[in-house]
Amino acid sequence: MGAGSAFAQQYVVRGGTGDPMLAADETAYKLKVYVVNGVENVSISYTSSSTQHQWYRYKTSRLGDSEPVESTQNGTTSTLSHVEDGYGYYVDEGVSASYYVWIIDYAQHPVQFDNLAVSENSSCSGVLLQSSASIDNLRYYYPTNGLSRMLSREFEVSFNTLEWDEESLLFQEVRRTIRTNNPFSESIDSVFVDTDFVLTGDQFASHFGQPQTATVGFYETSMIALEADTTVMEDTADNMASGSEGQLSAPATVRFTAYANDPVASLYVWKIYRDEDGEDNPLVRYTDAEVEYTFTEYGQFTAVVEVSDRTGNCYQTQSFALEVAESFLDVPNAFSPGTTPGVNDEFRVAYKSLVRFSCWIFNRWGQQIYHWTDPTRGWDGTKNGKLVLPGVYFYVIEAEGSDGKRYNLKGDINILRGKRERNFESSSGSTDGSDTTTQ
Repeated sequence: MGAGSAFAQQYVVRGGTGDPMLAADETAYKLKVYVVNGVENVSISYTSSSTQHQWYRYKTSRLGDSEPVESTQNGTTSTLSHVEDGYGYYVDEGVSASYYVWIIDYAQHPVQFDNLAVSENSSCSGVLLQSSASIDNLRYYYPTNGLSRMLSREFEVSFNTLEWDEESLLFQEVRRTIRTNNPFSESIDSVFVDTDFVLTGDQFASHFGQPQTATVGFYETSMIALEADTTVMEDTADNMASGSEGQLSAPATVRFTAYANDPVASLYVWKIYRDEDGEDNPLVRYTDAEVEYTFTEYGQFTAVVEVSDRTGNCYQTQSFALEVAESFLDVPNAFSPGTTPGVNDEFRVAYKSLVRFSCWIFNRWGQQIYHWTDPTRGWDGTKNGKLVLPGVYFYVIEAEGSDGKRYNLKGDINILRGKRERNFESSSGSTDGSDTTTQ
C-alpha cells in the first residue's frame, strides 16, 4: 500500500467554513498540509487497528518541540477537536512510519486589497501594483528536520494590452490575465494601452467562496510597444554577381518602417550611420515612422529607430545592420544572339554595386551601334530591330563602384552563329539581302 493511500485511511480533516483544502502533499516527509477557514469546529480523525491512540503536535519539529494533546477515542478511531493554526499533528503508535497533518487557518491570514494603486517602474518596462495591505506567509514545517516551506498564494491580474499580428502588421488590443504569487512584488510588463487593472485572489479565498477583488479604474501607460522591419528595393537581375549573404548591391534603396502603440508613442526618430563614424555622426536623421534611404557607398551601416512616449521619458529602440558590397565588373567576350533563346543570346556584364554605368557598342569601322546606362540590361545583338552580322564588335565601358573604384574598359565581342538566315543589318547599317550564317 502506498504512502498516499495509507494516509487517506488514517487521517480525515473536517470542519471550518467550507471544505478543508489539501494545499500541499509532501510525500517524502509523509506530511499533508490542509488549509481550513476557521478552526472553531475543525477536527482531525485517525483510524487504525489499535484502540489506544496518543496524539501529539509540534510547532517546528517533532524531535524538538513535540507535545501530547488530548483526543476522544471511539473504538479504533480517535478524534482531535481542539485544532490550532500553525501546528503539525500526528498519532504515535510506536512505529517509524508516522504520518503528519499540518493545519493553516486561512481566517487568520486573509487577503485584503486596501488602497490598490499602480505605479510605473523607473525603467519604463513594467508596472507594480501597490496596496497598504500585507500578505501573510503561510508557512509549515517538516516534522523531522525543522525545515520550513511556504504555501504559494495565487493571484490573477487582468488588464488590456496589445499583441503584434505579423500577418496584418498591426497591433491588436487584447485582454490579458496573468497569474502571480505576489502581485505587489512582481513587475507586470507589456502594458501598452491605457487600461484598468482587476486583481483577484487568492486561490484559498476562492476555494472557500470568498474571492477578493480590487480594481484600478484607469491607468495611463508610458510603455512603448515597437516592431520594425525593412524592405530592400535593389536590382535583382540575373547578371548581378553573388556576394556574401545579406550584402546589398549599391545603389540599394531600403524602406524602414516602424510600428508602435500610437497614441502612446508620439515621436519616431530614424538615424542611419556608417559604423565607423558612430551613431553621433549620422548620415541622415528622419522623424517619421517610415523612411526610405538609398545606399550608394560601400561599407557597414546601422539604421536605428527610437520611439518615445508622449511624456518623452520612456522609449524603445530597434536597430538593423546593413552591409553594402564592394563593386565588381566582368565582361564576356562572345555571345550568340538569335540562336537559342534565353541561352547566351544577350551581351550583358556581370556586376555588383555599380553606382554609375555606361556601355557603347561599335562596329569595326567605329560606328556606334548601341548604348545603354543600366547595368541590369544589355545588347541583344540587333541594330534597327535586325540582327547584325556575325563577327567582331567592340565595347567601351565607363563605370564607378560603391567603393569609389572607376572602371574604364575596352575590348572586343564575338558574335557567333552557325545556320544560314536572311535579313541581317549589315555592319555598315544597310540591309544585306544575301544569305548569312546563323546558328
